[in-house]
Amino acid sequence: MYNSIYIFGLGMMGASLAKSIKSNKLAKKIYAFDSNGKSLEFAKEKKLINDYDDKDYKFLSESDFIIICAPMGSYMKIFKTIDKYKKSSAIITDIGSTKKNIIDLSKLVISNPDDCFLGSHPLTGKETSGVTSYENNLFNKAVVLVTPTDKSNKILIKKISKFWKDMKCKVTVISSELHDLVLSETSHLPHLVSFALVNIILNTKSIKNIKDYTGGGFRDFARLAHSDALMWNDICMSNNQNIISSINMLIKELSLIKTMVESNDKSLRLYLNRIKTKLDKK
Repeated sequence: MYNSIYIFGLGMMGASLAKSIKSNKLAKKIYAFDSNGKSLEFAKEKKLINDYDDKDYKFLSESDFIIICAPMGSYMKIFKTIDKYKKSSAIITDIGSTKKNIIDLSKLVISNPDDCFLGSHPLTGKETSGVTSYENNLFNKAVVLVTPTDKSNKILIKKISKFWKDMKCKVTVISSELHDLVLSETSHLPHLVSFALVNIILNTKSIKNIKDYTGGGFRDFARLAHSDALMWNDICMSNNQNIISSINMLIKELSLIKTMVESNDKSLRLYLNRIKTKLDKK
């Protein structure tokens, strides 16, 4: 158990993390900072946190473990604040959806980052945002990708991994480069496709009330387009090269499908069946 854990950012993810830390009894005290004072007041009222900082960062300077749950566009400012106020023994992780860019940024700002900062990415969440949307068991059984560098302190890797395991998560250790490549295809691209498809339908003038023409399949797919716009802008800017490559692969695949539809023969059925067969074997 840590004496104190500090959370930067009390949106849905940060608040849910605080709840899980408290439920699993991983810290004697939980402190936080958020740019929205009402979020901090709500979290304290709901006993998700014990207290919160203003600009003096008193609690940050006392904390053993710091977890960044803020939009990635704010990381530079947060890293500078942490480096200025944290105690020398404090360790740091984050829950951002891209890793290579964040690790590179930490090396520019944080003193001795290989000994104190290690990136994490819990593969969990939901589309609603804000502290009031917190979930009691959001992290339970979630996969967490931990992304050390070749120079990361081995004890630090063990500490961060143990924290997530104590949160009842399944930990996988991979490189930041592989993380960003895989997530561009399995998460980032699907979200962008959802935004694009919903935009097409919303701009179809012949459809006045979209709910009259959609079933469960569309709702499941369009659910991703309810995600926070600022968060997804930051993700795309942070992992732009991998995402561009994924978009190009999708364009190529859609062009192939278009050709098969135009040919009006059995090629499309064979294509679809081949994909289904491969997926069924997984």
